[in-house]
Amino acid sequence: MKVWLKLLLGAALGVALGLFLPLPARAETSLLLQIGDFILSLGRYALFPLVFFSTAVALNDLQRDKKLWGVLVRSVTYMVLGTLALVLVGALFILLFSPERIPITSRRETELIFRSWNDTLGNLIPKNLFQILTGGADFLLPLYALSFILGMHFPFDRSVTEPTVNLFDSLSRIFYHLNSFVIEVLGFGMIVLSAAWLTQIRLIQDFQLYFQVFAVLGLATLFVLFVVIPAVLWFFGGRENPYKWIFGVLGAGLGAFFSGDSFFSLGLASRLTRENLGVPRKVGAVTLPLFAMFGRAGTALTSTIAFFIILKSYSSLEISLEQILWTISFAFLLSFALPSVPGLGAYINLSLLCSLYGRGLENGYLTLQPVIPILVSFSALLDVTVGSLISLLVSRHSKLQKIIPPRLYI
Repeated sequence: MKVWLKLLLGAALGVALGLFLPLPARAETSLLLQIGDFILSLGRYALFPLVFFSTAVALNDLQRDKKLWGVLVRSVTYMVLGTLALVLVGALFILLFSPERIPITSRRETELIFRSWNDTLGNLIPKNLFQILTGGADFLLPLYALSFILGMHFPFDRSVTEPTVNLFDSLSRIFYHLNSFVIEVLGFGMIVLSAAWLTQIRLIQDFQLYFQVFAVLGLATLFVLFVVIPAVLWFFGGRENPYKWIFGVLGAGLGAFFSGDSFFSLGLASRLTRENLGVPRKVGAVTLPLFAMFGRAGTALTSTIAFFIILKSYSSLEISLEQILWTISFAFLLSFALPSVPGLGAYINLSLLCSLYGRGLENGYLTLQPVIPILVSFSALLDVTVGSLISLLVSRHSKLQKIIPPRLYI
């Protein structure tokens, strides 16, 4: 059975199950959500060693082909343009649909785990290099940076480095195979993840107050997936049918939506972009982790929409041009500051926007605290889809893509 079909069936069964399961008193006491955490851990099981060994080998291969800087420049340029485009889409939708105000309620401020850039830099270059290999489960950047540095130094004397390159290549293939095995069993895991997601949605009190958030995010996501992305792929991908490529990363999108975790979906994207879209390891191993950490276009779109809703909720005045430009600028910039936040990126980005804006909105993000699952699901879906398809464009424009017909998709 195709991987995407396993994941789709698992998600459908989980949603059906989530409709009928009795609700726990609180989310923290739900056994289903606890099992869901185990599934998230399983999906990431082979990810960190896969990224570590594959990135170094990929950089070495790109240097041999004299394609390294072309791939890196294209990746960063497309990532920045893609994020800016989705922020503009988010602003456009909130202005077009102009949702009603959400009543302000007093909620307890929750502690948001977020690494400042001082912490990020401190962990990126520790005093003991081996500390990187025992870093936190949500912090891929130091490991990626170390692998990047090693890959850049592999070519200095090939007679010396070739044994290490061969070892890294072998371990990369082993962990890719292990990751593929994990993905094969994730169809069952999707039952739990989707049921747990729906349980969280059912636990939202007064959901009708937040339905407009769900509606605007849903419409914006559909517009991006079926209008914006296909248009970009059509014009810049060689005038071919763009929907076949979107279909090729359907499984990664499903995993991202129900997990809300960009690292969980990175394992799926690594396999599906290679075996469906024809993105070679030498490109995907460099670009996909980079996008999972910094290419958070969906997070930028989601936090833009959410912040505008908070602005409207706190004031009866119309949103001014100054507020529009401020929100677009900072939602765009802050989306690149979340490499250590794979799961709650949209919510933390929103909290940073509120804090920077001030004027009584420092705790405004708490207004949307009940709908965190909705925010992170839509943002993760767009993050992984945009990142995967940018990797496709980078491969095509670098003349490295392997053409795979849709009938051979896994």
